[in-house]
Amino acid sequence: MKNIIKTFSIVLLAFLTACSSPNHNGMSQGILVDATGNTFTLLTFTGDTLSFNIKETTVLSGKHWLTGDTLDIFYKGDTYHAGITVDSFRLHPLTQIENQTLGALLTRTYEGVLPAASCPGIRYTLTVRHQEHSGDGIFSLTLTYLEAENGEDRSFFYTGKRFTQRGIPTDNNATVWQLVPNNGKERVNFLVESDTTLTLLNNRFERNQSELNYTLVQIP
Repeated sequence: MKNIIKTFSIVLLAFLTACSSPNHNGMSQGILVDATGNTFTLLTFTGDTLSFNIKETTVLSGKHWLTGDTLDIFYKGDTYHAGITVDSFRLHPLTQIENQTLGALLTRTYEGVLPAASCPGIRYTLTVRHQEHSGDGIFSLTLTYLEAENGEDRSFFYTGKRFTQRGIPTDNNATVWQLVPNNGKERVNFLVESDTTLTLLNNRFERNQSELNYTLVQIP
């Protein structure tokens, strides 16, 4: 009788494991550790590193996710393989704050169409996540070059860390957000004009002298 119960328990455990495994129901869950080009890299809670291909429509619909977020990634079929295409994903809101003294976790998104030399303009969509009283944070930035390729828009996507610095050449008290991409690309600097407005600076922390628009405005 004990052997029968033991055998049944093993079979039941195997069945439950198979039913709950991400590889058997078209879903994987974990921490987003990288998002470069058209690839998501997910670190699961069992320590596996998974790679997914992402469609442009999936990227653009996910402007509020950042590296470090917990995601459920859904894909067609019942078996994961490296580079499988993401069908959709679901974000798990962060509920834990590393340092309670730094206040609530805030997520803000800014957008604007800035000048470009080779196309009608570049739409910047910047999402920044940080604790209320912290100068550090993380960001995601989508640059959409309007009508850049045979009349079609082309988008590029970056994630990384946001740091806060003080001072520009014309104002020692100015607040600047410096974005440091994970992929080693050039840093991007924004002057914090107000709670809802950012202005793009050059790599010397100077304003552009043109009268064209270099401002991003917070959106809901």
